[in-house]
Amino acid sequence: MKNNNRKNKKFHIQGIAWKEAGSYIPLGKSGTPFNGIKVNLSEDSEKWGESLSFEFENVTKETRTLKVFFLVEWLACCEETIGVLSLSKNAFYNYSKNNMAMSNVVSSADSIKKSVYPLNLKGLQLWKKSLKNGSLYYYPITNGLHMMAYMLEYTFKPFEVKQGKLFAVEGAVHGDGLFLTDRMKNGLAFQQEK
Repeated sequence: MKNNNRKNKKFHIQGIAWKEAGSYIPLGKSGTPFNGIKVNLSEDSEKWGESLSFEFENVTKETRTLKVFFLVEWLACCEETIGVLSLSKNAFYNYSKNNMAMSNVVSSADSIKKSVYPLNLKGLQLWKKSLKNGSLYYYPITNGLHMMAYMLEYTFKPFEVKQGKLFAVEGAVHGDGLFLTDRMKNGLAFQQEK
């Protein structure tokens, strides 16, 4: 059952569309097209975490490109947290005392890149460079407070629509945390009715 109560959120997920140096905007639920691409977002809170469905539509007669950054912040992240990105999948793993979290993105993007940015001066400087240059600086592991970042690159034919979904799942290390991968698979296979 959906639970949209903000105080029960386990993650904060934010999207940012990037066109060129100095030209980017935070993505809202829906809004005016950016570079000819209309954006629709749908955020859901579940017992196991959060999900964000996204749809991009080229509303022009021309081929368009778009880069989108998605930032995922695990609200239980603390100084003792370790963040690691998977080398073979589009997933992040976070370990904090007896808790763990995992995020993953499923999309028809031309390319998906990922990085972990520490929430310190160095990480914030890297994030500012990412926004300026439209590239994701590779940072595979960190400890302490951090955020996970995805960069998705798209090429759209005229009037083409592309969709995707980002999942963020939380569990305990000893117990249901061992089943995070199964939860992710079940969430993809058995999506609830809207």
